[in-house]
Amino acid sequence: MDGASGSAYARELSRQQQRLWEVECVVRGSALLHTGIALRLDGMLDEKRLSHAVTAVFRRHELLDTGFHADGETLTLGPATHQEPRVLHRPDLRADQAGHLTEVRRAAAAAHAEIFPLAGEPLARAHLTLLGDGSGVLLLTFHRLVMDLFSLHQVVTDLQEAYRRGPDEPLAPADRYSALLAAREHRRSADWEFWRTELSGFPTPWIGERRPEPGWLPDGAELRVPLDPALSGLLQANARAARCTPTVYVTAAAARRVLERSGAADLVLGTMSANRMNSDAVGPLAQAVLVRVGPSAPHGDQGVLAQVRRGLREGMAHQGVEFEEIVDLLTDGMGVARDDLAPLSVSVTADSWQSSVAGLAFTLFDLDDDQGEGEDEGGDEGAAGPVVRPSQLDVELNLCGTQPRLVLTYDRRCFGAEWCARFAAGLLTDLAAGRG
Repeated sequence: MDGASGSAYARELSRQQQRLWEVECVVRGSALLHTGIALRLDGMLDEKRLSHAVTAVFRRHELLDTGFHADGETLTLGPATHQEPRVLHRPDLRADQAGHLTEVRRAAAAAHAEIFPLAGEPLARAHLTLLGDGSGVLLLTFHRLVMDLFSLHQVVTDLQEAYRRGPDEPLAPADRYSALLAAREHRRSADWEFWRTELSGFPTPWIGERRPEPGWLPDGAELRVPLDPALSGLLQANARAARCTPTVYVTAAAARRVLERSGAADLVLGTMSANRMNSDAVGPLAQAVLVRVGPSAPHGDQGVLAQVRRGLREGMAHQGVEFEEIVDLLTDGMGVARDDLAPLSVSVTADSWQSSVAGLAFTLFDLDDDQGEGEDEGGDEGAAGPVVRPSQLDVELNLCGTQPRLVLTYDRRCFGAEWCARFAAGLLTDLAAGRG
């Protein structure tokens, strides 16, 4: 806490932030560790009110109110100096014309890729583009040192609330990220025992064509597969019948397919989940839950959905130990090689999300200007799109009504294009057949 200004800022990096900083030192100069969201703004836009709302949200959260200064490979933290969102007026562009919209997307993508100088400023910025038809696009960009994908929802929620209240009614202080980390330390020993018990008799799997070398970084590729619009309703209906969320349902189907493609008898998958601990704090708080599938799993090889549902539920209650710490625990205590874990990230999204506040509509704005052309060629590694998530296999099922698609993001050093194409085909077959 800065006694002069009253600003609450972080003073030490968490374990996850330390790992992210190690990656940043290697990939410095690229936008690999950038994340963010673009929002389409339609309606009664008050530019000054929006600028105040963005500043208020950034000041509300400890990590967004922290200045990061790099000196070689040393990163120091301190109070931040905020700047107002950058505003670009483009009266020559309108959001209802395809050519203009493509130009807006490209400009926003370029702004998203702009490198944070790490000279004491916060790792959060806003860029507002005002268009000639009265609408606008608000681009929020963060470094993963201060933001995970699950925190973006909290930021947007705060932004809408701050805009609704206006400058005369401040937001309530948010829980501190560093306080949550300290609370986890008290639970760590019990959580380690949970993982020891859950993963006894750890199996040795083999996934993909080649495992990564020590210290690997993502060499990413994408496979995009258009979906039948009817799959969205079918998936949601099957998930309700199975008494779980679509994400759990798809995770179970993906886990079964990864097991089959790996050639192993058993497999332990690390799948991403969120651990909010009843907090509205933002930061890299998303963690991996380990799910064991195969004959040795608690529910056997025919109970993958039950195992995933159980694993997520119990894992949410025992997430004081982060994924890499679990790997270290298994390596040191059970003689397991680090490459025996299979990171799998699954998300089910819908681009139809929209909210309205004080006459201003906030709608997700897709930065991808690929209008669906050439999606059948998505398995070509040479035509890979940008990859910003450092995970080995990332499965995103986008159920947008206008352009539903399955997107596989993978490390080409671990998985080949043919492997991923077969995996995607098998996964979609299972989902269409109601086999989660």
